[in-house]
Amino acid sequence: MPSLSPQQPASLGDRRAKHVVAVCCLDKKARSKPMRHILNRLLSYGDYSIVIFGDKTILDEEVENWPGCDFLICFFSGGFPLDKAIQYVKLRKPFVVNSVVMQSLLWDRRIVLAILDSMGIPTPPRLVITRDAGPEVDPEAAEAFEQCTGMDLYRILAKYSRNTENIKVDEDSIEVEGKRLYKTFIEKPADGENHNINIYYSKEKGGGGRRLFRKIGNKSSEFDPELSKPAQENSWVYEQLMETENSEDIKLYTVGPTFIHAETRKSPTVDGLVKRNTDGKEIRYCTELSPEEEDIARKVSKAFGQTVCGLDILRVNGKSYVIDVNGWSFVKGSDFYYDQCARLLSEAFDRSVQRRPSMVDTIPREIAPEHSWRLKGFVAVFRHADRTPKDKSKISTQAQPFIDLLDGSTQEVVFRQKHQLSLVAQAVDKSLEMRHSDSEKLKGLKEILEKKWDLPGTKVQVKPQFDKETGEIKKVQVNVKWGGEFTHAGLHQSRDLGENLRKDMNILNRDVLEDVKIFSSSERRVRATADVFTRRFLGQPESIEGVIAESKSLLDDSNAAKEPGDAVKRQLKTLIRPGYEIPLLQLAQVGWPKDMPQPHIVMQEISLIMSRLRQIMRYNWSIKDVDQIQRRWCCFESPALFRERWEKLFKNFCDHGSGDESDEADIRTRIHSAPDPAWIPELYDAFKYDALHNRPFLQGIFSDPEAVATESESGSTDGSSSRGRPSTDSSSAMYGSSDLRKLYKYVKTMFDFVAPQEYGITDDEKKNIGLLIGLPLLKSILSDLKDIKYSDRPKTRLYFTKESHVHALLNLVYLSGIPTKVPRNALPELDFLTQITFELYERNRHSGSGKEYSLRIGFSSGAHYKDVLDMHLDAEHCLKVAPRTNLIPHLSLDEVLAYHNSYLNLPNLESIERQIEERKLYYVQEDNQ
Repeated sequence: MPSLSPQQPASLGDRRAKHVVAVCCLDKKARSKPMRHILNRLLSYGDYSIVIFGDKTILDEEVENWPGCDFLICFFSGGFPLDKAIQYVKLRKPFVVNSVVMQSLLWDRRIVLAILDSMGIPTPPRLVITRDAGPEVDPEAAEAFEQCTGMDLYRILAKYSRNTENIKVDEDSIEVEGKRLYKTFIEKPADGENHNINIYYSKEKGGGGRRLFRKIGNKSSEFDPELSKPAQENSWVYEQLMETENSEDIKLYTVGPTFIHAETRKSPTVDGLVKRNTDGKEIRYCTELSPEEEDIARKVSKAFGQTVCGLDILRVNGKSYVIDVNGWSFVKGSDFYYDQCARLLSEAFDRSVQRRPSMVDTIPREIAPEHSWRLKGFVAVFRHADRTPKDKSKISTQAQPFIDLLDGSTQEVVFRQKHQLSLVAQAVDKSLEMRHSDSEKLKGLKEILEKKWDLPGTKVQVKPQFDKETGEIKKVQVNVKWGGEFTHAGLHQSRDLGENLRKDMNILNRDVLEDVKIFSSSERRVRATADVFTRRFLGQPESIEGVIAESKSLLDDSNAAKEPGDAVKRQLKTLIRPGYEIPLLQLAQVGWPKDMPQPHIVMQEISLIMSRLRQIMRYNWSIKDVDQIQRRWCCFESPALFRERWEKLFKNFCDHGSGDESDEADIRTRIHSAPDPAWIPELYDAFKYDALHNRPFLQGIFSDPEAVATESESGSTDGSSSRGRPSTDSSSAMYGSSDLRKLYKYVKTMFDFVAPQEYGITDDEKKNIGLLIGLPLLKSILSDLKDIKYSDRPKTRLYFTKESHVHALLNLVYLSGIPTKVPRNALPELDFLTQITFELYERNRHSGSGKEYSLRIGFSSGAHYKDVLDMHLDAEHCLKVAPRTNLIPHLSLDEVLAYHNSYLNLPNLESIERQIEERKLYYVQEDNQ
């Protein structure tokens, strides 16, 4: 069934819809991608308005102030106040999709298992140890259960309502009141919200155990050879480990009794390694269900009062067993499921209206949806989407033709278009004809220009340097930069983000889409990101002319922060010099991993691995037909460009060359024999790019022939160990060289250490650099928020820029003194399409001018995944954008403005603004592109 294109819902400001659907769950769930898909489709089935209660209402407001509604979607997750939701249902009596009061029954595995037993639903053989006098049951939940099933829950639970008396544990088994269970078995906490589960292997399986946990990165469990004795405290459920078909378990998703969706996944009991797609989601496959399995799902949904419900089953020797019941669960990435879920919910709503009329017209003004907290404005700053790696080369010269390129300017001048680059090439030729003393440097520059002339994104920056005594230009620094161009992955990312954000706004308040202004820097990759995003965000209009404005003063590069930035980079180089031990407190402050040695040791390891990989690459280049390693190349790439990129990286990290051919670098003494930390971002950037776009070549060219031969001779290619447990080593499965995985781990760690600190190590440095880069942008955002507050209509203001501005703005937010929910050092890297968002909410509960305003600042790390080597990629080579998290709780707008207005009252504000104006970049007059 094709996905439906939702009709635009009527604005609550224009008229009331016929029915109100409220979503009462924490924002992380309410605004997740699956929920957006379902709600947007729901709007096409009826005259509904959607009200997202949101964290502000759910956590901070009294139940009496929650908005009224006809239909309620409400479900528990960690931190959700279920007791308040139960009170709301009693007070307003809406139609509930999932029984709210019965959700507490899912909190104790003993209750779940007892209910499954009472319904005749098969579960694995088990023993239960109770040490807390039995599970606590909400009397109202027990009453609701009896109404659903006709059974007395207290009688069903009687066997678990007292402490277990006779328990015997030996090496091979556990005995509970005369019943014995032999290893291999699983130990589950009675607490249903505790997902730390243990497996105890039998001697035949090699002994030891495996610890299962909530997925962390690409892991869901790990082997522990010392895990052999079951827990001696608390209450536990012990189940026989069952050998399933294909080592898989099955996830079932119900939407009432008539629709059940099923997917298989690799069981976490196998090796703990999670296979993920480009969304970062676990790879699953749809599967057919037997009539018996469908009947099990229907029984579970009814018994727990959960219309939308998830459960896990195992298939063993032709029979199915339920191992977990999850309550409300989403299928991820299935348009068919979203369509069916929306349709079935709409049908359920229609049936409920036949039994009870809509209450929309009887909702008191104070809790009417249009007068509850509602999105009034959305302001956001985005980093651009995926790009090719950036590279550069520098020289300094006194040749007059290059000084003439400045055309009288005393500021740095940028040449970007082809006819402008030809002016630089002519200056090179003229200087060589003059037999200038810089001829060798100029020959190198000429070669680079000839090679990079046709590459998208090539540009030349000419920066004058003055004699301190005479004030005259004594020489110029010429920087040639290439790469950094928008990729096909960037196109997909920008398009998807625009569509998803539109759906989000469509639900929160579609009126914010009526007044949209977007600002972009002049960088090609930034403008391309803004263009693609805008078309999707605005619903693919015929034209977006006039929507996007270019703002170099707000969003382009500036040299204002160059001197303090260079000073910080020199400090970083000192911090990683060989033998320098950084104090543990300082490492803790930047979030350095506990299991990692000192940064200078990690840098040494990176150099050693790079040396080995250089030898491997050069050897493979001599024996392999490199053109056959990877059949298809994208982004204007080739084996030659790949090698050029990595040879430069090898030179930096193996030879410790400066990588900078300017005369300043030539006279620099090599005091410390260590790579420059400034090269870490370049290495990480190239590594990640090739892992996403050129993975077959990366794998093939760095595959160690000796290691591969050794593995073949050992015969250990079946993926299992001699003790009968699946192997946990996935490195050989994806790459011939474990050095690549080690290198990625070390480089990623160093990048997380270096990149944020390039914008300041101390708070004073971060604030100073942040203001020199981001003050104009911050002032514009504060102005936007004030304007939206006093405006008669909602508005959206979006800014697209590059990484430096996002770092600067993020530091200014954190250093403003505003209370934050997440420490700065706990945030992941600022990847492509990183976002900092400002959501302004308005409430007008009473007639008159007494409006209230609340602001929330959010953050997304963009198209980021912790370890791209574990991603299973498709032809888009595209990582999806991570959902936003909240940096601050909901605060009053005036409070947030007061924190950030402190920057506008600094005594040196005029000096900062003068530096920004004096050090901005100048561009040669450009043709329209």
